[in-house]
Amino acid sequence: MKKKRQRLVAVQVATASGNAGVPAIVPVEGGTIEELLAAWRVVQIQPLGPPPPGEGGGEGRYLALLLLEELAAEEGAGRLGFGTN
Repeated sequence: MKKKRQRLVAVQVATASGNAGVPAIVPVEGGTIEELLAAWRVVQIQPLGPPPPGEGGGEGRYLALLLLEELAAEEGAGRLGFGTN
């Protein structure tokens, strides 16, 4: 069995869906969660607490770490790591 690469990514997570058009999970370093999930699957999410004041996080968002694992080309799993069959 080939060992898969893993990656940690810091994200901001919305606690409520109040703003239409604003993604619920936003990578801190830029980009979108869809770009990450194209090549990686979420293994674990670890909340880190609310963002510091003035960091652009605003109310209703908290910081978290995502543990991601690379997707193998032959995997038939869905974007979140499980199939829909």
